[in-house]
Amino acid sequence: MGIIDLQDHKKLEILRSQIDGFKVADVMNTEYPTLSPDDRVRDILSQMKATGFQDIPIMENGEFVGMVSYGTLLKKKGVTGDSKIRGLMAGSSTVAPDDTLMDAAEKMVVSNSRQMAVVTGSGKKKLAGIISRGDIVGVVSKLKTINEIAVWEIMTAPAESVRESDTMADAIELMRSLDIRTVPVLSPDGDVKGMVGMHEVIDNNWTAGYRSLSDMGDQVKIQVGSVCTNHAVTVPWDTDIESVAELMLEHKISTVPVMENGELKGVVTQYDILEVVAACREREMLFVQLSGLSDSDKEYTDQIYADIQSEITKISKVGRPSSLTLHYGKYNDNGGRQKYSVTARLALDSDVFTAKEVGWDMVKVSSDLMKKITSAVMDRKDAKDTFRKRKK
Repeated sequence: MGIIDLQDHKKLEILRSQIDGFKVADVMNTEYPTLSPDDRVRDILSQMKATGFQDIPIMENGEFVGMVSYGTLLKKKGVTGDSKIRGLMAGSSTVAPDDTLMDAAEKMVVSNSRQMAVVTGSGKKKLAGIISRGDIVGVVSKLKTINEIAVWEIMTAPAESVRESDTMADAIELMRSLDIRTVPVLSPDGDVKGMVGMHEVIDNNWTAGYRSLSDMGDQVKIQVGSVCTNHAVTVPWDTDIESVAELMLEHKISTVPVMENGELKGVVTQYDILEVVAACREREMLFVQLSGLSDSDKEYTDQIYADIQSEITKISKVGRPSSLTLHYGKYNDNGGRQKYSVTARLALDSDVFTAKEVGWDMVKVSSDLMKKITSAVMDRKDAKDTFRKRKK
């Protein structure tokens, strides 16, 4: 939901006042699975299938030490069923029982977490519970103001999708590259046939006989249409968010395709709803973080920050940016030269924009990446303006 006029600001202020009274402790789960660092990947998969949790907390000597998620398994292409969890744990954000739902939503958005650990103690972290996206969506679905926000205001557009004839390898690669876990499946005519997600990937592709996720033989050649869900819950573009949240809870789903005249226009997810909640949190300035830089790279940060400032000035004319992260990675190309791979994530009002750029010159790559983000913001504004005119 782009903050474009006083009415939208007023919506956020009212929504903020309604959400502000809820604490993490009010909605967190106190029954949850746990594993230890010495358990195996096959144990993770067994727990995920049995409980429905996509992020499993890891405990060692009574202390919370990290999380393991479906996404981690997909990104670690060399992982096997016998691999120990210790090498797959990711340092994860946590929340405290007294944190507000706005705090929890923002941390989930920034870390792209499905479930987050609720911990107590400043030294040894004691696990008090787990809070999920669905827990927050459940609260939001009961707030009166949320029914004044339409799907088109917060949906991700255009929607990424796969065809029935695409392979599971295609679906896996799309989910890996976009860091998402569910995509619509389209028929040859462009109709939404169903959905394919992480559950289908794991259930249909992983067996104890495979050495790694990237070495699954003929299984990755299976067509998506043969394993996807046979029905997708869809909504028209002008549906209110309260109705969408209720559908998500009723059908236990996290992603809903958005349609107009039978055509896929976007998707709305629990993540998108969390962005609305996170947008309610009052901020005084833009938070910028550059990660992955070596000491030798840091001499270029002044120019990078100058390019960031230039693009943020343009972006601020159409929205209110709250956080921007750029992560730098390096790898050697075939010729032996070092190449930069940079990803960016911008939180703007209740939207999040991501982009990636690769090149030899770190400063130029950073500049081109920020221009790509700016272009995406402007395209999104134009798309929203189009839907706004249709609404009138």
